[in-house]
Amino acid sequence: MCTSKNIYKFEERVLSGLDVEMTFEQMVQSISEATGLSRDEVMSRIRSKQDELGGFVTLEGAANIVAREFGVIFERKEPEVKPLRIEDLLPGMSKVDLLARVVRIQEPREFQRSGGRPGQVGSLVLQDSTGEIRLVLWDEKTSVLRQGGLKKGDIIRVQGAYVREGLDKRPELSLGARGTISLCPDHPLARELPPLAKSRVKLADLASHMVEVDVLGRVVTCSEVRIFERPDGTTGKVATLILMDETGQVRVSLWDDWAEAAKEISRGDVVMIENATVRQGLGGRVELSLGSGGRLVRNPPGAAELPEVTERPLKLMEVEPEMRSLDVVAVVKRKLPGREFKRGDGSVGRVVSVILADETGTMRASFWDSAAELAQGLQPNDVVLLRNAYTRTGLGGRPEIHVGRNTQVEINPPGIVVAGPKSQLLKIGELEPNLDAVELVGRVVEVSERREFTRPDGRKGTVASIVLGDDTGTVRVSLWREHAEIVEQLKVGDVVRLVDAYTTLGLMGQVELHLGSQGKLELNPALEVPQVAVTESAAPGPERLEISKIDRDGERVEVRGTVIQVFHRRPIFDVCPSCGRSIAGSETSLICDECGKPVTPEHRMVVSLLLDDGTGNIRVALFGRVAEKLLGMSAQQVFDYLRSNPDLAAFYRGLGLVGRELIVVGVTRRDRYFDQLEIRVQDFRAAHPLEEARLLLKRLKEMT
Repeated sequence: MCTSKNIYKFEERVLSGLDVEMTFEQMVQSISEATGLSRDEVMSRIRSKQDELGGFVTLEGAANIVAREFGVIFERKEPEVKPLRIEDLLPGMSKVDLLARVVRIQEPREFQRSGGRPGQVGSLVLQDSTGEIRLVLWDEKTSVLRQGGLKKGDIIRVQGAYVREGLDKRPELSLGARGTISLCPDHPLARELPPLAKSRVKLADLASHMVEVDVLGRVVTCSEVRIFERPDGTTGKVATLILMDETGQVRVSLWDDWAEAAKEISRGDVVMIENATVRQGLGGRVELSLGSGGRLVRNPPGAAELPEVTERPLKLMEVEPEMRSLDVVAVVKRKLPGREFKRGDGSVGRVVSVILADETGTMRASFWDSAAELAQGLQPNDVVLLRNAYTRTGLGGRPEIHVGRNTQVEINPPGIVVAGPKSQLLKIGELEPNLDAVELVGRVVEVSERREFTRPDGRKGTVASIVLGDDTGTVRVSLWREHAEIVEQLKVGDVVRLVDAYTTLGLMGQVELHLGSQGKLELNPALEVPQVAVTESAAPGPERLEISKIDRDGERVEVRGTVIQVFHRRPIFDVCPSCGRSIAGSETSLICDECGKPVTPEHRMVVSLLLDDGTGNIRVALFGRVAEKLLGMSAQQVFDYLRSNPDLAAFYRGLGLVGRELIVVGVTRRDRYFDQLEIRVQDFRAAHPLEEARLLLKRLKEMT
């Protein structure tokens, strides 16, 4: 039972247990009046009593004893007391007894002590009317957090704590060996505690101006844990939840320790997310992020008010890599040739890939084995409803949907209509590799003659290329099959509209467009397109920027910085030599999903660096010939080297890239999943002292 004992401290005005307002003279007078003795006789007895006790008692104390011998008992007042408040706590205090409200709970984490022994630490943030203080719990004391007995808003009594200075130089409580924590909702002083600020919100009420919130929701889907490398070289973990309540749904990113907790979460579970930070995601949507300062509670009270997970297919924009289970409804944009493959046990499998679309975008879906037979009969504009599909990380780190034996597939379900992607013309500067269903309008800058080629199966094919430009840059376009015929009608300055094209990565690391049999080409449509120069340098010159000032996606920039880290990713990926599509590669013959035929892959290079200019740092990626130029090695040479020396760390150390100063030119791109900008490098050079001096002089003149 919680009581108020020891939760008060005495005022220093109290002496010898007596009310300080009764002076010594008042005591002498009271004894004289009660006994009839004169003042001198009373004083004589008091001094004799003081001598008798060896002088170790004060005059007031001796007077009190004399009075009791005559049966005189002085009236006492109860000492004035006041509750111990958070504002009273100072480093060095011990045996602290405090009543407060829990406003934050940080789950225990494990750590290694300097001697190698394991330990655990967790904490609470407590609040009363005078402020907040952190209470740190160590080792076995963290059990109160793991038991799930405490929740935000609880009123607790902390006994046997001590105060020390925290890392932020503010007082911090720690619980001593004999310290205790008890729930005290009915304590007499509980009414003096401020109420818990309302932080729990319905999902439909989430807004970007909010800072931290609590939400209660049911899990619609949960991804596997993804591991990534931070700029400081450490690795991190992230998993994603989609939560729903009766008002809507939201995406939640779980970081590091909370990502591991996601392994125990299943579709339909109810979770309470506490102290999640609010951020703005893709398309302006509000998203939540849960880090070390927050908490996730599985199956908390209040689950009964939430609706059960019903069929609510995700939009393609909401699909994440490594989701275990999800429902999707989309329209078939185009179908890729099916292929057979051999598994490790020798059995033969089959896969058919299609490009799905809805009003939020496009995505590749792979149908395996028995589902491949269904996919073989799909036609463009068919509506597909997938239940219990799953996702994997595909080309360029994008998610791909997989349809397996446990996935239910319904084709053209009655009453379901799916709108395709909204017509949105991309600018050339917005293109990046491995996009599907691209629509673009540009003016012809260059036209090449069509040429014939022989496919691996002996069939003949035709391809031609053109260069298109707009006010953001230029791009090379490969026209396949019947589209190659149109080059005979094209001339420089014509306007071309491409529909349902796709992008690949060229040899020099630049984006290229391809228009296949399911794409469309419209010549000289009635659209406004600016004139562009007849040169591939039509893109405006890049602006030299400090890294700290880079804040926009799709911006062409020039940055000067020093390489402070090389990310140890595999520097080789493989593409189909015919269509340029990325494929899972080795030196063996493979099947290209786009061409549907065996191909011998071409090796391409990719290198990722962290560049720092003193104002900040940014990740930069170099592809193709640009990466080869940086390393001084061809993609084939790197492939051959790593085949016999697979140690990536040793490979990158031998290159001596860290510490090099580079000037890079490229386009900024925002990483969708980690919400950070990076630069896709189009070219680079070493810093030239004379050039840098001229640039500095120009800036100084502009400032004056």
